[in-house]
Amino acid sequence: MAFTAAQVGRGIPPVVVAGVLVVVLNGLGRVYAPRVLPSSLDRGGWIAGSGFVAACVAFKESASFVTIALCALLYTFLAVCGRSMLAFAVRRAHQYARSAPTLVIGAGPHGHRLAESLLAHPEYGLLPLGFLDEAAGDDPGLPVLGRPSEVAHIIQAYEVRAVILAGQGQQPIARTARALGCDVYLALDLSELIVDFVTLREHVRGFPLLRMRPAAQHSALWPLKRALDITIALTGLILTAPALALCALIIRAEVGQSPLFRQRRVGYQGEPIEVIKLRTMKPADAHESATLWSIAHDSRVGRVGRLLRRTSVDELPQLWNVLKGDMSIVGPRPERPHFVDEFSRTVPGYGLRHRMPVGITGWAQIHGLRGDTSIEDRARFDNHYIDGWSIGADIKIMMRTLWSLLRLGGS
Repeated sequence: MAFTAAQVGRGIPPVVVAGVLVVVLNGLGRVYAPRVLPSSLDRGGWIAGSGFVAACVAFKESASFVTIALCALLYTFLAVCGRSMLAFAVRRAHQYARSAPTLVIGAGPHGHRLAESLLAHPEYGLLPLGFLDEAAGDDPGLPVLGRPSEVAHIIQAYEVRAVILAGQGQQPIARTARALGCDVYLALDLSELIVDFVTLREHVRGFPLLRMRPAAQHSALWPLKRALDITIALTGLILTAPALALCALIIRAEVGQSPLFRQRRVGYQGEPIEVIKLRTMKPADAHESATLWSIAHDSRVGRVGRLLRRTSVDELPQLWNVLKGDMSIVGPRPERPHFVDEFSRTVPGYGLRHRMPVGITGWAQIHGLRGDTSIEDRARFDNHYIDGWSIGADIKIMMRTLWSLLRLGGS
């Protein structure tokens, strides 16, 4: 017997429906986003609105409007009380527990004023240890611990847990600190910025802060990426096994060699991996295979190989790499060591791509950056994806890749 969504929904208690809706709506409104110092009334309007919407949806058939409004008011009151207790507990914990060792990048006047405020107010839970700056400091208070280029060493040596950027042009430092698991904040100097149209909710004693999202690997949703990889790779291998077997027979007949082609590539954190593909061209010697840049109309590519490349079917064996954990479904495309060395020297940000597991498809690929296209553009697109990673972005890339495959356009 088929059940409609409404019939299924009738079997769920309204309180459960309301609870799920509240959690989802509050998540969309960033109510649960971490704060330096939680506030009981911050996002209060959104909390009240989410409670009212959830109550309307859950109780629309079983309660009057007055009852729904009272339920929403009760929820808002309890939520604000809960946030007040949380804010109080966090303040107390910051005052009596060990504050997070903090680095301030930039020993200018703005950085010094911010550090002094943090030292005077331990309730924020950030304890400045010193500065990183190109110039040696002469301040009798906090020392200059080193230069910004030494940030990775100093974070590890001093067990730093938070980094505050109080200067300009510090994107590489932010990326390094995030990769090492630090909370990263951008301290804004209002005298130098136009912020009339920007809502700044995070602050330390009036100093506006922008909290950077954690690195992908430190996100609570990161394990979900691996779970999706395993599910999709296993399902894909099972569903495509007959097609892969047929392709293997045709390749064997056309090329006269093993249909599977293994090639060393550079993976996550620069570790070497062996990528598996269907062979689409006549074999080359080992040196040529490792150092020759392939082009769209390579004479070594046969008719079958050209079709496999156009449809990206030659990439399907990499689902095995995903299952093994060498790759992900979505991520920067892996490249051969010879070209990684070359591009890391000549292309800005290329080496930063290895902060994320390499993938079968990626943000650069769905924007047409594959084959003989700009390496600088690819690096920029890949780093944009890594900096803003989310499960939603992965799903979007997968859907666009699937659509591209259905149109025989390749990924």
